[in-house]
Formats: sequence, C-alpha cells, structure tokens
Amino acid sequence: QDYFTDENRVLKKDPQQDYHLEYAMENSTHTILAFSRELHTCDTNDKSITESTVRVIWAYHHKDLGEAGQNYHGSNRGTKSLRLLNPEKEEVLSASLPYFDLTNKDVPVPDKDTTYWCQMFKIPIQHEKHHVTKVEPLIQKGHENLVHHILLYQCSSNLNDSVLDYGHECYHPNMPDSFLTCETVIFAWAIGGEGFTYPPHVGLSIGTAADPLFVLMEVHYDNPSYTEGLIDNSGLRLIYTPVLRKYDAGVIEAGLWVSLFHNIPPGMPEFVSEGHCTLECLEEALGAERPAGIQVFAVLLHAHLAGRAIRMRHFHNGEEQKLLAYDDEFDFNFQEFQYLKEERTILP
Repeated sequence: QDYFTDENRVLKKDPQQDYHLEYAMENSTHTILAFSRELHTCDTNDKSITESTVRVIWAYHHKDLGEAGQNYHGSNRGTKSLRLLNPEKEEVLSASLPYFDLTNKDVPVPDKDTTYWCQMFKIPIQHEKHHVTKVEPLIQKGHENLVHHILLYQCSSNLNDSVLDYGHECYHPNMPDSFLTCETVIFAWAIGGEGFTYPPHVGLSIGTAADPLFVLMEVHYDNPSYTEGLIDNSGLRLIYTPVLRKYDAGVIEAGLWVSLFHNIPPGMPEFVSEGHCTLECLEEALGAERPAGIQVFAVLLHAHLAGRAIRMRHFHNGEEQKLLAYDDEFDFNFQEFQYLKEERTILP
C-alpha cells in the first residue's frame, strides 16, 4: 500500500495510491516484493524520481500488517543511497581476462580525521598496447568506511624504479619530488561505487610509450573516530585485454581547483561555487590532438561534506546544451560513475 509520513514520523495511508504490486513471493528466509510507480505522480505526498541520488529507507516486522496498523520494526531497518535511473552496465567480460593489482602494503592509517596517502607503482604491462576494460576497488575487509576514495595519476615516464620503494603522505612538505610529476588523473573511484566497466568500444590504453608507466595511487582515508592502530592494504584491480577496442579512454577534469581560496561565506543558507572549463583551456587541451572533440560516456560528480548538489553544465557557441550530469541530492558517502544514456561530444 502507498503510505506517507508527516514530520512526526506517523504513517498515513495516501488517498492517491500510486504504488502497484507486480508480484510477491516468500520462502523460509526472504520476502520479495516487486512494485512499480510513475516517476512523477503529481501527488504532493510522493517524491519525484529523477537522476539524482535517492535515499531509500526500509523497515520490516516479522508479522504482517495488523488490523490496528503497522507493527513497529524495532532495529529491523536501514537505509541505502541509490540512483534508481542509473542504468546498470551489462557484464560482457570473460572471467578469464588477465589483471594486475595496485594495492597498498601495510599502510599505518594515522589516528586523525583525514589522511591522503600516496604510493607509486609501475604498470607491469609494457612494450605492447593493451586496453584496461574494468577497474575494481579492492577494499580491505572491515575498512569499507575507512577508504573514502582512490585516485590514480599518471606520472613522468622519466622516473626510475627507486621511486617505488616507499609511500608517503600526499601534499606534505617532505613528500618525494617525484610525486609532483603526477598531475593527470587517469582513474577515480569513490565510496559507495562498484567497479567501473568501460563501454565495449572503449578501453584505457596501457603498454605503449605514450601510456602511463609510473602511476601514483592516492587513497583518502576517512577516520572521524580517530581509531588507532589501523593498518590498510586497499587498492585497485585493473582487468585488461590484448584485444584492442576502437577508442582510448581518458579523463577530463572540470570544476573548482582545490585551494585555500575556495571559501564559503559564513552563515549562508546556501552558496553556489562555480568552476569553468573555458574555451581557451579546451582549445589548448583538445585543439591539436582532438580537433573533432571527445565523446563523454560517463561522469563522476565529486564533492566533499559541504557539497549538497552538483551540476555539470555544457555550452556550445554560447548556447546551453542539456546538462551532462547532475545530482540534486548529493551524498558524500555514495559517489559512483553515471553512465550517460548516449555519448555527448565536447568540442575544442
């Protein structure tokens, strides 16, 4: 049945019943209900379903709904952030594809709120082009809430293997100079996200002279309870194939540069921060190498705790196009790639 709640958490039956049961089944351990609803019901007691993040709350009681109304669920309840309209990517990968892992080795996580830990790796595939087809997070068991996001940067190829020996806190005055050569993000994963599968005609190129040889993996540890003695071995798994795809994948970053000058004035009920990926910048980045533009197939929206909503806008010849991606209900603890329904061209 379609119910709604008021601010006192009292459940009330909705006079306009918009939820329709498709089927139901139960066995000795599970009850499964499948139901449908219009995305926009024009009912003020229903929340419209958009491409934004939705917080789904669930609760159950072992007895069915009684005459006197619903039974109190006790501790049988929970919540999950989802994008109901983010299409799932079909897995077409063969399970036998080769892979390599980039993982931290016994990193002592400091007993402080936030730590960025950096470690250099060398890509083991060299001398022949391959395509990475999927990247999966390898989060140490029990550390699902500790590892907040992982970034992979391409570094200078002129480094030597001595840079591989030790990790260090990122953005630290004493960090190795070699870290400063790692500016281009080639992959990003954030908490709540699953592995990322590239579309069937696209792969991340490795193995050629122009491809990343040395990479820097930055892991953001989130330890708000200041737990001591944590040792972490999380990282990424890169699955690759010698069967080349038509296009190489890359990352274009847009938004606000992380800096001390990015301030939100105190006492504001809301405040919009804008970052611009300008014509001049795009021409410099794409003009010579990609005059026909690039195709965007997925977007990862990223902000920190103060972030409430994010929009990725797209302009061409002074005209605003359809939004590339948006999330009006941004959840810091649920950041995953949004696959676009159709690819969009960004021109120099």
